Amino acid sequence: MDVSIKTAYKNENLQRLRKEAGLSQSQLAAAAGLKVQVLQQYEQGTRDLNGAKLPTLLKICNALKCRLANIITDEETLTLLKAYSEH
Repeated sequence: MDVSIKTAYKNENLQRLRKEAGLSQSQLAAAAGLKVQVLQQYEQGTRDLNGAKLPTLLKICNALKCRLANIITDEETLTLLKAYSEH
């Protein structure tokens, strides 16, 4: 018997910020230097944005003119970011 567990990492914050910026997925991907398929996977949840490399996260933040905490959804990472910013 095969038991598969599919985890979803849907990132509604990323999608909301992109739409608020008036950007299509293709436009944001181009501005961030990413493949559009990768950005789609982050938004749809088939790829976890929280596990992306820091340069990738910063490219997205720079393209959206937002802070890292605006697109990260992992509670532990958010707590660490908050502690880091207090230094």
